[in-house]
Amino acid sequence: MNFASKLALAAVLSLGTTALTVAPAAAQKKDDKKADPNALKVSDEFRKPAALAEAAVKAKDWATAEPQIAAAEAAAKNDDEKYYSAWLRLQLELSRGNEAGQAIPLQVLVSNPRTPPENVRPYNARLAFLQGKAAASAKKPADVITFMTKARELGEKNVDIPLMMANSYGAMGKNAEAAAEARNAIEYAKSNGQKAPEAWYQFAIPKVNATGNRDAIADWLAYYLKDYPTVKNWRWAMEVLGQGAKGTDRNAKIERIDLFRLRRVTNALADRGDYADYAYVAQSAGLPWESISVIEEGRKAGKVPQTDPDTVKILSAAQKGVSGSPSLDALVKQGGVDNADALLAAGDNARALQLYDAALAKGGANLEEINLHRGIALSRLGRKDEAKTAFQAVKTGPFVNVALLWQVSLESPPLS
Repeated sequence: MNFASKLALAAVLSLGTTALTVAPAAAQKKDDKKADPNALKVSDEFRKPAALAEAAVKAKDWATAEPQIAAAEAAAKNDDEKYYSAWLRLQLELSRGNEAGQAIPLQVLVSNPRTPPENVRPYNARLAFLQGKAAASAKKPADVITFMTKARELGEKNVDIPLMMANSYGAMGKNAEAAAEARNAIEYAKSNGQKAPEAWYQFAIPKVNATGNRDAIADWLAYYLKDYPTVKNWRWAMEVLGQGAKGTDRNAKIERIDLFRLRRVTNALADRGDYADYAYVAQSAGLPWESISVIEEGRKAGKVPQTDPDTVKILSAAQKGVSGSPSLDALVKQGGVDNADALLAAGDNARALQLYDAALAKGGANLEEINLHRGIALSRLGRKDEAKTAFQAVKTGPFVNVALLWQVSLESPPLS
């Protein structure tokens, strides 16, 4: 039942069994004992236009109803007459979709003693909602928050509530609150079987990013990518998250290369710059095997020219690095996490996994980093359930957000 039908029902319940079109007051006096105690007390002056308005409203003849409602409003003197003329006006304004016009009769109904107590709350909720919308139109964000908070507390349910609150909080520079209301709007849409517009996510994520809370950023990016898993969005998500991995320490380098790996999996390496940056990061991290394969892949895709000076230089350094390193077979025999990382970089995922598992069994190593890389190896091997478990095991530290996006990628459709 929508708001209009609820109000109609409320009005019928409040009027009792006596309609405005019964015999005039003189006839009622013959048997006051049988009079309905809930009947409206109205004058003959009010009764005629109100009865005509009531009939027109029931027939949805709004052209006829309007002048009669105006006449009833002019004649209304007591609370009963003001109540019913306000109810009639509300029906007219609801038919027009005139929200500003609805607020006026609602204010009368909220304060009128004739309004049943159980109906005051929904009237108040709707009135607060309309006042909030008016405040939004007037660009008064603080008032929007006040009225919409009241409307929500009183039970008004409308996706415009969190949307306008999100915009108002954003206008006030309250980014965390703005994002929280955007999520409320998205969840409201989902609860009604609808898909929230992509723009709602795109509104919230920069707000969260401005707070500097990387865990919250990753959570929102995962939330977005689950609903809109496009190549463009994957690339943007990793650019946003990667803004926090600009340091020169070992963890920052690992985070950057694992984000590049995720770009590769999601086909989000867009151009020469992406391939060159990825290859440089891999080479700088001591993983020349990966640097070589990335450049070769970029050339094959037609995104990295054969004569590009930057990638030619990186490739030359990477080839020297591989030639100066032990063979992959030797790395397997030596064991250890560093050699497992080298095997992962070389695409030898099965044997990399063996070394990671051995390191976990031995204990004492960086479990968060190992589980992240185990998850990558398992995902490349097509063992998605095991990969998910590995990514979920990354619960703290600098890699937890990267692991979250890798986990989302396991459920993402094929991207091209």
